[in-house]
Amino acid sequence: MNSSFPPEYTRWWVEFYYQKFKINEHVLIPRFETEDLVREAIKVVKDTPFDTMIDVGTGSGIIPLSILSAVDIPQVFAVDVSLEALKVAEENAWNQEKNIIFLESDLLGVFLDHSYNNEEWKKIKKEKNILIVTNLPYIRNEDWEHMSSDTVHEPHLALFGGAETGFELYEKLFAQIPAFLEKYTPESLTILAEMGDDQEAIATKVLTSYGWKFSFFADCFGIRRFMRIEIL
Repeated sequence: MNSSFPPEYTRWWVEFYYQKFKINEHVLIPRFETEDLVREAIKVVKDTPFDTMIDVGTGSGIIPLSILSAVDIPQVFAVDVSLEALKVAEENAWNQEKNIIFLESDLLGVFLDHSYNNEEWKKIKKEKNILIVTNLPYIRNEDWEHMSSDTVHEPHLALFGGAETGFELYEKLFAQIPAFLEKYTPESLTILAEMGDDQEAIATKVLTSYGWKFSFFADCFGIRRFMRIEIL
């Protein structure tokens, strides 16, 4: 595969949602359409204030930091399985003077770990409304045919979501939700997520199996690539 090294990794920064963020080869280069996920989250928070936001698979931290540039949320967590990515996200948060709690975690796993207990965790139990935002990897493993050549330089961990459909990480995340609800008993839980533009059918099948209320919305190009899930 012929590929050119992404200029964003050469200059070590990228512009996203009217701001500059540090990035490096340990994090995904943010796509323009992901800004529409941020806009929807801001709209949702303005309509229904949330006590806690959790960004799952935060990467460089651009999603929660962009949301916080427009609305206030008292408590924000951002988790990622990659420690190298979390270092980038923490630096971006420090540069913007935003208070985010960054944690190494496999999806929501750290929130379900009963051996981990601190004051922040105790606060979650008292909160009424929780928002989860996420842009998990959703490309089928090694599906280079449908990818631009420069993606070969991006971290595979941030691109590929599973061998069969690419939607496997979302299925794993959704499977964690019942235990999360049992532990934290929020009054409402909303999930906003980006998916592949060919995954609406599998998303519908999986979400219907849980009995949750859900809908899909489009990016600025009119492509339906986002999920809005209201569980409570």
